[in-house]
Amino acid sequence: MRRIVSVLAAMLLAVGWLVAVPTVSRADGEDWAIRNYQVVASADAQGTTSVQVTIDFDFGTEAGHGPYLVFPLRQAIEGDDDHWRMYDYTVGQVSSPSGANAEVLTEESDETLTIRVGNENRTYTGVQTYQITYTVRGLIAPNQQVSGLDEFNWDVVGPGWEVPIDKVSVQYSGPAAITKTACFFSFKEVCQASAPDGSKATFSATDVGNGRNVQVVAGYPVGTFVGAEPRYSKRLTVQNMFPVNAFTGGLTALLAGAGLFVLIRRTRRSARDLVYLGLTPGIAPAPGQEAAVGFDNANAPVAVAFSPPRGARPGEIGTLIDATADDRDITATLVDLAVRNHLTIAQTGKKDFTFTLKQGTDELAGYETKLISNLFSAGGEVTTDELRDSSYASLLTDARSDLYTRVTKELGWYQANPALARGLAIAGGVVLIGAGFGVGYLLGLFGWGLVGLAPILVGIAVLILNNKFGRRTADGSAMLAQAKGFELYLTTAEAEQIKFEEGIDVFSRYLPYAMVFGVAERWTKVFQQLAAEGRYDFNPYWYYGYGWGTGFGLTDLSSSLNSLSSSMASSLQAATAATSGGSGFSGGGGFGGGGGGGW
Repeated sequence: MRRIVSVLAAMLLAVGWLVAVPTVSRADGEDWAIRNYQVVASADAQGTTSVQVTIDFDFGTEAGHGPYLVFPLRQAIEGDDDHWRMYDYTVGQVSSPSGANAEVLTEESDETLTIRVGNENRTYTGVQTYQITYTVRGLIAPNQQVSGLDEFNWDVVGPGWEVPIDKVSVQYSGPAAITKTACFFSFKEVCQASAPDGSKATFSATDVGNGRNVQVVAGYPVGTFVGAEPRYSKRLTVQNMFPVNAFTGGLTALLAGAGLFVLIRRTRRSARDLVYLGLTPGIAPAPGQEAAVGFDNANAPVAVAFSPPRGARPGEIGTLIDATADDRDITATLVDLAVRNHLTIAQTGKKDFTFTLKQGTDELAGYETKLISNLFSAGGEVTTDELRDSSYASLLTDARSDLYTRVTKELGWYQANPALARGLAIAGGVVLIGAGFGVGYLLGLFGWGLVGLAPILVGIAVLILNNKFGRRTADGSAMLAQAKGFELYLTTAEAEQIKFEEGIDVFSRYLPYAMVFGVAERWTKVFQQLAAEGRYDFNPYWYYGYGWGTGFGLTDLSSSLNSLSSSMASSLQAATAATSGGSGFSGGGGFGGGGGGGW
């Protein structure tokens, strides 16, 4: 398993070298090759290795600028996920014995050092020779457990080379007599390594490059290298940044729990809405009468109300209930206006409706006047198909905005616009989530990253509960109790309990309220039973149903109203839309490495 990890790590590093060189394109020299890659290297007792590389680069007939080399500045360590093994390079003299341009450009990132030789305005064909000198520190592995030696372990040709290399030769010398040597290519295959000759050794391999590495290893008695230990840096991983242990888990749970507790308490109605203290829910003080205002039990029982709250329209009640002016509230407002003789609704097809303007006699609220004006802006009749025109793009958004203004500024049911409160809550939730990621990363540098999960969880909860932040006034809470009392009546009344009022079509009058409460279908079924018993004559003056005269009845009306809501929403929305190994003697990759090619 350790060998597999080592091989995979080296292969990943090879990919990294390819990504690191943005100006290189292998396709520019399909026939390019390095005929000879000659290395002379010498390591001192302190662990610094001086290197001279002589490259015979054959451009053939495809002109190129020169070679480039890529060296890793850090590598993963097998068995240690918390640190990088670091390499320090110093680039020395670069020349071309064959006379090619030898200008040098170095580019360094967090992971690689790239040395590019040549000039973009000069190209060459045939074989050109380049000599590059540099020093590197980090190739020594003191006192290896497997070999029992101090090791010089180097990927002299890394797996990231993009061109084939016909021959590699290495002349190496060290600070003491070498006791053991080894050479590997393609991570596992054995290449030629001379027997130790005092402090010197030679290595060679053929047919490498193009992803095939060359690794050379020289072993010394333990203690040969003094102060040559590699340099390490902190490696940030999920495991060490976000460890789950008793401390981080406990602190995260504590902070998340505290945040969620505050959030739930803040969004409960009893902690959110104001009420008149000492008065029955639904009762507001008479003009001039003073009453204490505070917070009270949100689950206080309400009395059944047999009629809608006085002066409260269906769309207003719908917005009061859930702090949202939605499509259902707008549709219920239109149906209410039709019931009050300000318009008629005719279904001309399964999904087609026509609205016709009429002159009602009762007073309209400002938002109702504006809605009718916008709806009939082009004349006294409009169809749902015509509502798709871009001229109606603002009708829906204006109606929603006007309802929020109505329940906040005109009726005083909310302390602030609930849409604004919802938007601020959503923004707060996003900020908490973003802060959680930021805090998690910063604390992750110290191994406490899991703590950042707490604000993320609270932020997600805020987003889920974004509609619970608007605060109702005491008047709003009183009206809400009355609305809930009427809702209780609409959801529980049986046919024999319906209270008729002379001169009023109770079914039609209360239908828009049933729509905002979500019980229109039940309300219709109650009157369907009354009609079957001969106690109710279904003949709506405000609505003309599709298929009228062919058995159209209350059941059909319920379905038609659902279609009306979806058709209105569809039309208006359409308008709005106009790693390094252990012991080197096992093969599998050495220290350093990298890659290169031509450009």
